[in-house]
Amino acid sequence: MEERSSRVRITIAITSSAAATTSLVLIGAYIGYKKYSKKKQVQNNLMQLRASKSKFSLYFKYKTLEKATNFFDDSRKLSQGGGGSVYKGILPNGKVVAVKRLVFNTCQWVDDFFNEVNLISGIRHKNLMRLLGCSIEGPESLLVYEYLPKRSLDLVLFVNNATPVLTWEERLHIIIGTAEGLAYLHGGCGVKIIHRDIKTSNILLDENLTAKISDFGLARCIALDKSHLSTGIAGTFGYMAPEYLMRGQLTEKADVYAFGVLVLEILSGRKNSVYTRGSSSILQSVWKHYKSNNLAACIDPALQGKFPILEASNVLQISLLCTQACMELRPPMSGVVEMLHDKNRVVPQPNQPPFVNASLYMNTWLLSQLTASEVSSSLTGSPLPALLR
Repeated sequence: MEERSSRVRITIAITSSAAATTSLVLIGAYIGYKKYSKKKQVQNNLMQLRASKSKFSLYFKYKTLEKATNFFDDSRKLSQGGGGSVYKGILPNGKVVAVKRLVFNTCQWVDDFFNEVNLISGIRHKNLMRLLGCSIEGPESLLVYEYLPKRSLDLVLFVNNATPVLTWEERLHIIIGTAEGLAYLHGGCGVKIIHRDIKTSNILLDENLTAKISDFGLARCIALDKSHLSTGIAGTFGYMAPEYLMRGQLTEKADVYAFGVLVLEILSGRKNSVYTRGSSSILQSVWKHYKSNNLAACIDPALQGKFPILEASNVLQISLLCTQACMELRPPMSGVVEMLHDKNRVVPQPNQPPFVNASLYMNTWLLSQLTASEVSSSLTGSPLPALLR
């Protein structure tokens, strides 16, 4: 009897060991396959990038851009972000450009680079930053853009004493330009491109304060006959629509939501602090004033009351329409453009926007970290790193 029991135990142990070994082999094979697939995708993207050189009116040698930026000297640095550093460059013919530097150290740069080259190189609009060319054969990959002397909107809005205060007319000009650029991306260019990271630092300004949407590394293209994409979270805290943040459901209405937050920041002169513990968001503050019929109280005090109250209230109400919790209720960007241009148009009444607290944002981000297959960068400040593409 004891001998039979020992045989059973041995059999069970052997079976369990074999099952565990098989499981480890299968897991290892799966991980190996995922790594191989990713490597193959990177190689295919690189081949397509090299083949796309003919798309550009200008293809730059690495040494030319290296010299143009004084070997990427810190004094030439215009900005530093998760997508790379941007430098001011002066070409041999005297033309001033902006050079974005992407260090070849992760697979993620290929996705971002591929997006910028293939999505943006073929489209033109006065409110989109123009991509002039690239260099992909040096030790680093470089993108070359038009140079915009006023730099980014966040430096104009939020840096104390850095620039003169934007007037009401200038703020409205920037808002309308951004709206027109997004409307073009969402269908006016013949395809549907979702930017995914609309925020003040990605709105650049030319010498006439014309808004230029920049940084398309996270952008995604959706067929016009498709309603949405299911994707991992990538973007910036405080600008992400609730349905995208919680379910990874990406539609153009995610850009509409981010645009609504952007407008609130432009008009109030305040950063949206939804990701800061213990603080209230701009949405909460503006909604409170909307319910008390006093939207004008939300306008940046730096304007010293020099703005048309009715027009300002209407633009704020449009921003509340864009940030409604239900994405189906948010207007398309084409409709936003129409409302902004027609000052006599009656703006619909918005429903309550979502009031998402900092803890929920952080918990969702941590969950994304645990379920993501690849993390391309660590959390720095408020931006959320690209997690799962």
